[in-house]
Amino acid sequence: MSSAQRRGSERTVFQDQETGRTIWRLTNSQREDKHTYYDICPWSFDQKYIVFSSAELQDLTMQRGDNLATNNGELYVMDTERYALRKVADHTLYTTHNGAFALWHPRQHKVYFYQAPNRVAVVDVATAEIERVMEGSIRQLSSDGVKFASPSNDPEFVDGRGIYTMNEDGSDLHRIVSTKELYELTPNKDRFDLEDMTVGNTKWTPDSQHMLVAMWVHPTPKVRRSIYIVSRDGREKRWLTHMGHHHSWAHGGRQVLYSGWKQYTDDGVREEPRLFLINFDGSDDHVVIEEPLGGHPIMDPSGSMIATWDRQGVILVRVDEQKVEYLASFAPGFDMSHSGTHPHCVWSPDGTQLLYNSAQTGHSQIYVIPIQA
Repeated sequence: MSSAQRRGSERTVFQDQETGRTIWRLTNSQREDKHTYYDICPWSFDQKYIVFSSAELQDLTMQRGDNLATNNGELYVMDTERYALRKVADHTLYTTHNGAFALWHPRQHKVYFYQAPNRVAVVDVATAEIERVMEGSIRQLSSDGVKFASPSNDPEFVDGRGIYTMNEDGSDLHRIVSTKELYELTPNKDRFDLEDMTVGNTKWTPDSQHMLVAMWVHPTPKVRRSIYIVSRDGREKRWLTHMGHHHSWAHGGRQVLYSGWKQYTDDGVREEPRLFLINFDGSDDHVVIEEPLGGHPIMDPSGSMIATWDRQGVILVRVDEQKVEYLASFAPGFDMSHSGTHPHCVWSPDGTQLLYNSAQTGHSQIYVIPIQA
């Protein structure tokens, strides 16, 4: 189905043959359809709309890091009453990992997305008119709608490498903490050089006062990664814990959920993968459930369920019951690299639905699982 023909609803409902669960397939095209990321909610603040990115597979010919990309992507919204699609922007920068990196404003029906590297457009969903274009990066917008936070690992960028914030309108771009400052806080910094440290994945607390920052080390991937907590103005910064790979806020910002290993060293030992929770102040770092889980974990708004995924399918952890179940299967398997399709399970704001990408049809499409508490 070409983009010119996309109108009305593409939603179909089927039963997963492996799990028996009801699944909604929200897009049904020959294009690559993706939402943004597991910690970027595709629903609008009032859950009236879902935003996603789309591109023709044959257009994905540019190499951007370990992603494939095109400058001919498109941005769509669908209403959540009829699931009718409507294109709101075209000629976007689209990558195979995050699409056009579409972000909702937390209180308005407008979406931010990349037109090009470091060029962000803002579209009014009601009119499909571009409100403005601004220079900068938009890793996450604070829940008060005031500040973007994003990393830069380019020593020539503005004030150098580190974590930056800028106002919602693109003004006041400045670095709040340098990579060097975070390096100095790192317990195992004797195992690697500052120049090899990369920072990223900034994530605001729900109250917009702090953010998580992750690090990793190249070209020595055996070194344990770290998570830091940085205040909105950068004055407070502290090391939180070593982690495996992905992390997110839980329990309203009182805890951090992350993937790790029970046996984990700087010499490359990585054994017994688990999900962990740690308090905001660094206390009570503990295993959530004694199951070999990892992936991109995200906790539901009630704090009772965790969604993640592996190569077999979408996984739900019921924390209080200490129960793990597969909700959706991915068979037959598909490429889950950054140049393929990451499922990136993400909760609806009310915790009643779980949305994810899957390329089980041969190309990435968007699916939703209704969740019973």
